[in-house]
Amino acid sequence: MFVKIGNVVFARSEEAQYTITSYAGGSIGIRGRVQSAKDLKQTEEDLYKLREGHIEEIEILTDDGTTLKGPYKINELNWKKERKNDGTYELLFNVGLQKQ
Repeated sequence: MFVKIGNVVFARSEEAQYTITSYAGGSIGIRGRVQSAKDLKQTEEDLYKLREGHIEEIEILTDDGTTLKGPYKINELNWKKERKNDGTYELLFNVGLQKQ
């Protein structure tokens, strides 16, 4: 799986999982859960580069081989860092995209 929004690239690893959902009307939802400290820091920095309301070129390659490309507006962008019981942190985020 590969997700690129503008200049920001999200890559899946053992401790960074992403789910992509395609909706009617050309909307795409991306949910992420990042648990490794290294991936968490980089992903949080990347999320700060994105802005709600901006239109970005995207490229998404899903696990089943589907490729989505084109201009999409970021209509939802939120994330939170939570402390787990073992003292480590995880980052949860949502990105909503609308085809332009």
